[in-house]
Amino acid sequence: MNRYAGDPHWIEARHPGNCRSCGGPFARGERVFYWPRQRAVSCGVCGEVEARRFSAEAADEELLGGSHGR
Repeated sequence: MNRYAGDPHWIEARHPGNCRSCGGPFARGERVFYWPRQRAVSCGVCGEVEARRFSAEAADEELLGGSHGR
């Protein structure tokens, strides 16, 4: 699968914060799913779901030859 600069990806949180999806807190150093275009972060639990969804959608686009905003 191709990877683009604006694609969300896993990072280690540099600062504590709250998940964009559930609003729950995460601590500095925790593994979080980062959305660079929105500058938003999802906690590990929500990030797992979002990462799977993003990967599936990206694979579908690649297979079908689309690029819907990526």
